[in-house]
Amino acid sequence: MTDEPASLTDHHLREALRHLKEAQDGDLRKTNAIALEQVSNTVSMVLREHSEDGE
Repeated sequence: MTDEPASLTDHHLREALRHLKEAQDGDLRKTNAIALEQVSNTVSMVLREHSEDGE
């Protein structure tokens, strides 16, 4: 079961949006650091995939 790179990128970007939505819906004082970390990780994964695709 292999995903196409564009599909993986789409998945990770949707995950980032979901994390941001959860942070907005919750108590931002408690979830802000976790949401930022998760979004950062997601964006890093997307960038890593794009750099691997270019090699």
